[in-house]
Amino acid sequence: MKEALVNYSKRVIANSAYNSPRKFEGVVPELVTEIQKNILVPRTTQTNLEPFRERFGFELPDDIKDYINLFWHPHIAGAYDCFKQDEEGGYYKFDEGPIIFSVMKHIGETDDDVLFQKYGVYDLTSELYEEYEECSEVKEYISIGWTGYAAHAVLYKIATGEIYLESWREDRVADDRPIASSLSELINKIYFPRINR
Repeated sequence: MKEALVNYSKRVIANSAYNSPRKFEGVVPELVTEIQKNILVPRTTQTNLEPFRERFGFELPDDIKDYINLFWHPHIAGAYDCFKQDEEGGYYKFDEGPIIFSVMKHIGETDDDVLFQKYGVYDLTSELYEEYEECSEVKEYISIGWTGYAAHAVLYKIATGEIYLESWREDRVADDRPIASSLSELINKIYFPRINR
């Protein structure tokens, strides 16, 4: 996970075409300064993830624990060939824009409060379980983000670590096939389309 996050941050910094406004309202100012320079800020403390286990009945997988506890960072976002089409063409390829939850410390919060932030893994998974409460399949997934175009949940399959998109079908939680074999693969394959200006 560390390597995937570091590689992502290098691509963000190197890609002059990538210009995403970051929302830092309420974030600890010292953290904002470092994130604007380096994207990732190494953490010296760990977030207590036990409340997630208490709420959902299982521990977060190790790669999600690392995603939370290795660095402070904004959300991970960009374009991704979710449907493995490898089309030719520029910005208008049929790719999705996955957005994976941020790990940011806000003024007045403890390191443990990160777990409960709006649009964090706890909040997103709670929403997923409420939305699909009638579907037993929901207990197989953790919601780790959403897509920027279709606004579908990005799902982590607990048993395999594979990443899925929320299904278009009403009777299913996840699509039939994964978009990535792991969270690290998803992060490593996110790219930033060049936009002609």
